[in-house]
Amino acid sequence: MFLFKTARNLHLAPVNDVEMLPVPMLRELYLYWRSKKNGRMMPVRDDIKPGELVRLLSRIILIDVEPNSWRFRFRLIGTSVVSLMGADYTGAYLDEIAGKSSMLRRFRWLAEHRKAYYSFSKLDWIGRDFQKYHALGLPLADEPDKVNMILCGIEPFSAGSPAGGMASCG
Repeated sequence: MFLFKTARNLHLAPVNDVEMLPVPMLRELYLYWRSKKNGRMMPVRDDIKPGELVRLLSRIILIDVEPNSWRFRFRLIGTSVVSLMGADYTGAYLDEIAGKSSMLRRFRWLAEHRKAYYSFSKLDWIGRDFQKYHALGLPLADEPDKVNMILCGIEPFSAGSPAGGMASCG
């Protein structure tokens, strides 16, 4: 059973090993991201090739990071994620949609720590708290050690998918 450990009560687990990810789609995305690091702390956006991720594109979100203001703008949202969310938020800032969401805190944690994270949560920030999902957040850099984008993989929770013994989903 997957053991969930939180980082500062954000309901996320820093990812150090692919084996800690309970969902195959997230493992595949993590291995792809890791292969693009080329000895660096994180890949740059140009390292990520959509043509190499065709099977995963519908379940991916790409977020711009504005580090001086700590704002996060949805640059690209895959079609499966749009269906899950119930709306297309492409171009919107997260704080305008959900100013106090746990997703906002997780993105900021990722940008500050420059590390991948796994989370099991629910879409309570847009009134869909019945919808649970697995998420993998991966940092991308524009210069060494500075996160300018976040690549997220989202997999809806279903009765057959592992919840991993989560103590909480928030």
